[in-house]
Amino acid sequence: MTKSHSTPPKMGNNGGTAFVRINGKRIYLGKFGSAEAAQNYARCVAEWAISNTEPGQASQPIGTITVNSLAIAYLDHSKKSTPNHYYGQRTAVKILLQLYSGITVDSFTPKCLAAVQHQFVQQVDINGKPRSRQYCNSLTYYIRKMFRWGVAQELVTPCTADALKYVPALRQGRTTAPESTPREDVLDEVVDATLPYLLPTVAAMVQVQRWATMRPGEVCWMRVGDIDTTRNDGVWLYHPTKHKGSWRGHGRIIPLGKPEQAIILPYLEGKTAEQPVFYTEHGRQYTSKPYRSAVARGIKKANRRLPKDQRIPHWFPYQLRHAGVTELVAENDGDLNVARAVAGQKSINVTHGYNHADLKIAIEQAKKRGQQPGDAAEGQSEK
Repeated sequence: MTKSHSTPPKMGNNGGTAFVRINGKRIYLGKFGSAEAAQNYARCVAEWAISNTEPGQASQPIGTITVNSLAIAYLDHSKKSTPNHYYGQRTAVKILLQLYSGITVDSFTPKCLAAVQHQFVQQVDINGKPRSRQYCNSLTYYIRKMFRWGVAQELVTPCTADALKYVPALRQGRTTAPESTPREDVLDEVVDATLPYLLPTVAAMVQVQRWATMRPGEVCWMRVGDIDTTRNDGVWLYHPTKHKGSWRGHGRIIPLGKPEQAIILPYLEGKTAEQPVFYTEHGRQYTSKPYRSAVARGIKKANRRLPKDQRIPHWFPYQLRHAGVTELVAENDGDLNVARAVAGQKSINVTHGYNHADLKIAIEQAKKRGQQPGDAAEGQSEK
């Protein structure tokens, strides 16, 4: 599928009648120079601007393009609008096209989606491991989302997209797909042992993310102009233009203390407001996936050099956020509100899912059970 031209079609004059040519079709707008023609022209250009169809496709009846054509158009849209989900959506589409690339979109039934869902479970990922039940459900959601987007673009009939919602999600205990491993904290000593083996920029990002309890994407998207360094209380404020809740209209402000400022300051020099704070070694802005891969490479590099008993366990950047929330809860006597505010979460129930302090307290209590009274006193004296 070819992309539409970036230059809007121009208004023409045919014997005093205004017209515009879109997708090879001449559309008459009214008397040239009239308010009616100007209004009709603006409407046509607006509709043209949101169209991702190739020339001639607009005249096709809705629902008659192939699944392959829909997938190509959707991935092009997804890469621009939701880049953090693009790789997952591409995985879902790749498996979809293995089965149904040539059929029309309105021939894609719930039974077809169930067959694709089954392939998500049966096939292994690029590392040769089975996909988790939760990830398979996410991939199924991406296919539904693609067809809903097709409805908005007048490529898919609403009833086709609506029918796909009746394919049930995979349920625990009723599928062979394994459960995903819960995210755990990463210990500070593990992070500290990793830092010398990371690229300097990646090491800086890791430290800033850990201290500020950021999401990985928030440290990647940080631009020079997003940071307010003018306050007189010693705190900088980072206003991310993109974050997890931005599409809902939620704001996000991240205070940056002295440790974060000391790390960030050298990366601000000589840059304009629109430039990213952190660049890859190839001069591109970091996104979550390259950031995570850079950390993984650093761990592998460390483990090739370290003795077996000193090797670093694998961890990934999102665990830094979990560690930050757990620490904040522990430092504030179990008060989740402080951690919720620092992490920028709207619901305290979400914060509770990140908090592993309760488990640590329970483990300490379990250790105490069965101890003799003298054992506890002895343990305190050793400290």
